[in-house]
Amino acid sequence: MVDIVRAQREQIPATMQTRYRDMGDGTHAEVVAAESGAVIGPGSPTVDSFSSAVIDLAATSNNQQIIAAPGAGKQIWVYSVAFLFDTAAGTVVFHDSTPTALTGTMAVSDEGGLAIAPSGNFAMPIWKCATNTALQADTGAGTVDGWLTYAIVSV
Repeated sequence: MVDIVRAQREQIPATMQTRYRDMGDGTHAEVVAAESGAVIGPGSPTVDSFSSAVIDLAATSNNQQIIAAPGAGKQIWVYSVAFLFDTAAGTVVFHDSTPTALTGTMAVSDEGGLAIAPSGNFAMPIWKCATNTALQADTGAGTVDGWLTYAIVSV
């Protein structure tokens, strides 16, 4: 039986074979190896550029621009974000400039925040802005500081 499985696997490129990772508790989890180190999802996006942006939001302000609109036929895709409230408890909502909400209104305590690491799947960002719109945020009380990573993607 092992020889049959080995023969079948030899017909599949090594970069697309299923692997099993020892989880340290006597179990094994199935892991699929990706071709280029990042999982390719539906649509295989055309990434024009990657960058990071500073989040520096004033208290009780609307439509604060974080990333400018990228131009016709392009979208902002956000892959990771980290921020803290640094003067008081408050609220924040991220949206594009249409303004379509990308998050709900998040209530955060003073010195509290949020961090989401990138997944490594460039076809699956945490937020996508509509075509040719800026990434913006609205805040309640409390200033917000942090950073995010994003790509400009042709659509």
